[in-house]
Amino acid sequence: PGGRPTVGSTETRETPAAVPDAEPPADATSAEPIVFKLVRESPLDPKPYRGLVDHFDQRGDPTRAALMRELADALEGRDVPAPRVQRVPLTNQERAGLRHPGLRTPSGELLACVGIALCRLFPSPARIANTTEPLRASSGPGAAAVLDALNGTARLLGVPLPELVAGDDDSANITPLHTSTPRLVVGRQLVQQPPTNAELRFHAGRALFSLSPDLLALRALRKDHLLRALALLSSVLKNPKDAGDDARVVRESLSPRALERAALLMEPGTRDFDANLLVAAARDSANRAGLVACGGPGPSLTVLRARRPNDSELEELVRFAASERYLALRDAAEAGRGR
Repeated sequence: PGGRPTVGSTETRETPAAVPDAEPPADATSAEPIVFKLVRESPLDPKPYRGLVDHFDQRGDPTRAALMRELADALEGRDVPAPRVQRVPLTNQERAGLRHPGLRTPSGELLACVGIALCRLFPSPARIANTTEPLRASSGPGAAAVLDALNGTARLLGVPLPELVAGDDDSANITPLHTSTPRLVVGRQLVQQPPTNAELRFHAGRALFSLSPDLLALRALRKDHLLRALALLSSVLKNPKDAGDDARVVRESLSPRALERAALLMEPGTRDFDANLLVAAARDSANRAGLVACGGPGPSLTVLRARRPNDSELEELVRFAASERYLALRDAAEAGRGR
């Protein structure tokens, strides 16, 4: 297993891993059944997944059949037994595989190096950034469950817990922030009216994975602030003797080695910078982590649908849930249960 990264680490990225197209696995040695094509064309239609259940059952492949059945049930909104998650922490390579391919670009590599500095150049709004009440088991009826979900998910993802803060808003969100240190702000609704434990783990997985520097910059900053922060960073890197406030923030945020790397990455990383695509890739990466944390597609889709997402967000998560990469992570979970 890989080592545990630090919260808010400025490493460029974790151990690279090839991310294949996320689609239901087929036997490469035989003609592909039409049901695979139907799944790829209409990933949110539950009917083709029922066809895949039959296909894999007939081939004596209960593991894949069970996953396709879960996907069909989740897409139909059926109540299913709460998934259990019990496995060893993810390795570096497994964690890296949760990143959407849209972040495996020069722009994504740049953000992974400098994301913390960008967030500190444009801090979060004072109202949420100044929230300081620690989240305790006594903070509300669901606080203990939230803490349990965050602790368990941090172990699963192989990341340390940051500072946990009880928010004063009525949201059902866990918001990642980086002020002087990384923190998660837990919305009051989650503490007062918690959802199921599996849904809490989905929230926890999304939030904890979003503390990676690249995801944090893309999910915590407005697009205009992100672009302005990159421009400020570029100016600071071009003027190493700059003694202004922005230069001080950058140098406090990045090690000398990271500053050197940022200077090398700046030109290729900003050449074809598409903020919209990067933000979507960060969102999808966080959702993948949530899926792994909660143990199945059912709770994931329940949480996302309550947020009224666009179809592309749901499609991306379902495609990953039907992929060989996710199946391998589930197999590891099954092995963990047998320990």
